[in-house]
Amino acid sequence: MMTDPPSLLHAEALSKRYGRDWVIQGLDFSLRGGEVVALLGPNGVGKTTLLRLLAGLVRPTLGRVSGRARIGLLANPPAFYRHLSGEENLAYALRLEDRTPDLAAIRRILERVGLPGKKPVLSYSSGMKKRLALAKLQLLWPQVWLLDEPEAALDAQGRELLGEIVRQARKGGGVVIATHDRAWITELADRQVVLGGGV
Repeated sequence: MMTDPPSLLHAEALSKRYGRDWVIQGLDFSLRGGEVVALLGPNGVGKTTLLRLLAGLVRPTLGRVSGRARIGLLANPPAFYRHLSGEENLAYALRLEDRTPDLAAIRRILERVGLPGKKPVLSYSSGMKKRLALAKLQLLWPQVWLLDEPEAALDAQGRELLGEIVRQARKGGGVVIATHDRAWITELADRQVVLGGGV
């Protein structure tokens, strides 16, 4: 008898209020291993807030998030140290996790995403910063990938690369992608969650 893969992340009756406005209210959510889940809905319905709640960056007003998986978040827009190079930013991300930077591995990943590792991030376009964020996740390789509009600012080649990375990330892990591009996500997602309401 086949059993369902274990839940990597689980939210129960999750709610978040800013002032008098409820952005997320009474949401139940789970992510299982090997699954890609799309969060859909227009701006203001709480997609980014939900990702930040799942990542533990924001405390819920009500409800709880549970799970023991390592989580990585690709924010939109991604944040980096502007005066450091792409290579230096990735090395610093490893040090924050008490890991010794492997420059050869960093350079291979930067080459894969098509980035000049030696240039400062302040010279990067929005699409290049998104590629650097994808490089960072590949380097840290969490079990749960939370991606906030990862396709935004990427060209066609970048979106193709993103699709390859997502398919790799789902092996042994799970991916949650917030987007309003339903056409793009349809081929990747196993399940769609449509958020409504918002502020």
